[in-house]
Parts: sequence; C-alpha cells; structure tokens
Amino acid sequence: MSSSLMKFLFAGVIFALAGGPSAQLAAAPIQFPPELGLTPPAVQAQEVDIALVLAVDVSGSIDYQEAELQRKGIVDAFLSKEVIQAIQAGSLGRIGVSVVYFSSADYGVMSVPVNWMVVQDQNSATVFVKALVAARRPSARGTSIADALTLSARMIETGPYHAARHVIDVSGDGANNAGRAVREVRDEVLAKGIVINALPIMDDTTMQDLDKYFEGCVIGGPASFVIPAKGFVDFARAMRRKLVLEISGLTPKEAPPSNSLIIRVAAANPPQQGARPRPNFPARPVPTNPPYPGGCDFPMFGGGFGNFGGGFGFR
Repeated sequence: MSSSLMKFLFAGVIFALAGGPSAQLAAAPIQFPPELGLTPPAVQAQEVDIALVLAVDVSGSIDYQEAELQRKGIVDAFLSKEVIQAIQAGSLGRIGVSVVYFSSADYGVMSVPVNWMVVQDQNSATVFVKALVAARRPSARGTSIADALTLSARMIETGPYHAARHVIDVSGDGANNAGRAVREVRDEVLAKGIVINALPIMDDTTMQDLDKYFEGCVIGGPASFVIPAKGFVDFARAMRRKLVLEISGLTPKEAPPSNSLIIRVAAANPPQQGARPRPNFPARPVPTNPPYPGGCDFPMFGGGFGNFGGGFGFR
C-alpha cells in the first residue's frame, strides 16, 4: 500500500466530485486521484466473497450527534463477533469493503472516506474502522441517493477485487431530492449485476413510511432487502443485522430473529486457486419492487417531481 494512500485512509483526506449538473455526473467519467486506485487494475483482481460499498448519508438533516451515532454504529457492527464470524463462514473468508459519504454533487459533497480494504478477521476489521474514524465527515446540502448509487457503482466497477456478489448498502434519513431520477439510476446499477440494499433511519422527523420509499425507489436485485433503524440510537443494531445478512447471502425472511447469530455454511464449491478475470458487468433487465405511490424524486427547489406535501424539511 502506497504512503499516499495510507495518508488518505488514516488522515481522512477527502476528494470531492466536481460540481455541475447531475446529468454530467452520469455522462462523464469522474477523474479520481491515481493514488486512490479507482481505475481498473492492470493485474488480476484479488478474490473476495463480496464487494460491499457502504453509502452513508451526510446531508444537512443529520446533525453532529446523529452523525456520531451513525459512524459508531458502523464501527460497532464491524467489530462484532456476529459480523466477523459471518465473514469467516464464507467460502474465502474475506470481503472487500469501501465507504462513500454522500449529500449531493450539485449542492453538496460526495467523498470516499475509506477506499477498498479487505476485512477477514478482528485485526483487519480494526484497521478498517480506524480508517473510518480518522476520516473527515463532511456535511452539506441535498440528499442525492442517485449520486450515491452512481459513485458506488463506479467504485465496484473499478475496484481491486473479484467477487461473487457486488452490493451497495445505502443508509440515510431522507428521499432523493437532488441529482438524477433515482429509479433511473437504480435500474442502470441493477443491470450491471449489482444488488442494492438499504437501511432507512426513521423517527418522528422523517417520512413515516421511509422504509416503503426505499423498497419502491432504491433497492433491487436478487435477495435485496430493507432493514429500518428506529432512530439513530438503533443504527448499530440495524447495521449489524444487515451486514450479517448481506455477508451470509440471506434475507430477513430467511434468517433467524435479530438476537440470534446468523451464520451461513460456506459455498458448496471450494474457491479456485488464483484470481479469475474481472467480471464485465453485462447489461440485463432486473425485476424491481412496485414503485412507491408517492413518487421517488422531490427536488429541494421544486420542479416537475412534486413535493411531499407533509411539511417535511428535507435537506
């Protein structure tokens, strides 16, 4: 690992997406600093059981205390015995993880506080969470789930790992109010063979059916699911359960109750020696849930998508 990358991971140096219309975000490739490794590697990719991007909402609706609970929840989840044992029960016993912070490209910031890292045991999990804690957490206007999916998918496509499964895990407390239409972006991501799961954070200040919104507008792909957190104090519990399910390849309906340890038997086929070629992400249609009846896009400054009509001040 290069010294420049280590400085990025542990000092929390943030790179920001260039501003401009969200259509440009989708049409033109983002130029990432070379030391971040966000270009396809020239050598064969390392194999992992799952390549997982955690897309974490850092919009203005999340205050400092809530943000700390959110970050601590991720830390506690990755250091838990349940998550470590779920990882080690995989056919390879290791996963690739990265973290994306998102508000919006048009009005806020998109950043990668932790680039790809392998987590396979308590030590590597500790390295991962130290990198997350050391990284600067920005806060800015807008909640563009569409921008989060765009960046997360590009992370997977250019990442250093070959994985049997590719998952984007979106957590946040609001709906898409900036950038492209979220269902359009979601469908593009799903067509690349990437699964999208979600962890909506719900309390008396959010949409009361935010979980239904994420089901109809955001998630998709084989065995995709939503696990809501009952406020930020419940975030750690929800994140731990969702990680165990994602890593184990299970859905909430297939799993034991949340207070039970969930471990999936290793894949029947033993891992091959050496890395296989990188997948080429072929486009294919993917079934999705019925659309959310209230619509999926609610621009901050009005426009053609309508509004919530409930007085929610999404930022």
